[in-house]
Amino acid sequence: MHQTNQQPAPAHLSDITLPIPRPAKGCDVCGALMNQWRRASGTGAEYSPQRAEQYRAEILAHPHRKGAAK
Repeated sequence: MHQTNQQPAPAHLSDITLPIPRPAKGCDVCGALMNQWRRASGTGAEYSPQRAEQYRAEILAHPHRKGAAK
């Protein structure tokens, strides 16, 4: 049997594009998380898709009661 030393071609994975989170208007916590999300999802030194998704999940999960002062 003849063996070759060929390596398989590398896979090129694209970033998963998730919807932009929508923070609650007037909520300081959501605003701060949104700023962190922007930095993590941008192209700068703080770019981190994993962190961006964590911030997105936190924004979506942050509780806002109906009728609460905003």
